[in-house]
Amino acid sequence: MNAFDRRSEIIRHVQNRQRVSTIELSDRFGVSEVTIRNDLRVLAGQGWIQRVHGGAELSPDFLQEQSFATRATIHSYEKESIALAAAALVRSGDTLLLDSSTTAYQLALELAKTRTTARVVTNNLHIAMTLKDSPQLEVIILGGVIRGETASVVGQLASDMLGHLHVDKAFLSASGLSLERGLTDADIREVEVKRAMVGAAQQVIAMLDASKLGKQSFLTFARLEDIDHLLCEQDISTDFRTVLQSLGIHIHIIST
Repeated sequence: MNAFDRRSEIIRHVQNRQRVSTIELSDRFGVSEVTIRNDLRVLAGQGWIQRVHGGAELSPDFLQEQSFATRATIHSYEKESIALAAAALVRSGDTLLLDSSTTAYQLALELAKTRTTARVVTNNLHIAMTLKDSPQLEVIILGGVIRGETASVVGQLASDMLGHLHVDKAFLSASGLSLERGLTDADIREVEVKRAMVGAAQQVIAMLDASKLGKQSFLTFARLEDIDHLLCEQDISTDFRTVLQSLGIHIHIIST
């Protein structure tokens, strides 16, 4: 396991346990305590963890996640444009998955305006409430634990439910998309649900504003090979386009 992958797994482990020891991590990953201490130093410098005597714990700044309302204001015009294009990919009778992103919320607002009949499965309470009065849409909310300000539903129950579903299209956003790591995000709880969504979908549609291209967070939830469509509001680099098209990914550049 290279350093990047090991540090990614350390983040996952700390998110699950809240606090870990250097000895525990050394045993878990089969490397020296010196190596683990170096990993923790790097992760602390990046703001993911804070060092404590004998180990590390999740950074308080990381725990203070932006509210759904705050995230919705960031690149809002771009998200609206992407959502409008995403709605055009929905066909009558489709079963859809919408993740807990604010871009998916914008898509829900668009779907509520249309007459297109569809079944929508989501793990976000804002999305479910937005669609509940749309007679043309059947809304299914995943079960699990509600994450406070994000209003997303996560946990093993949500992932298990997705394991029993087969949907036509999953509309997902991410913290970043890189050629090396695919679609990535930071929170293990959200990532586990997103991975299950990818596994349940016939088509995966990534909705990303241009600020996320070339960036990567610590946890991959979809490989490039898993993506069928990429929706973005700005043209992408030649390197990106060449690689994505070689994998059969349909690239949609939306005029804003």
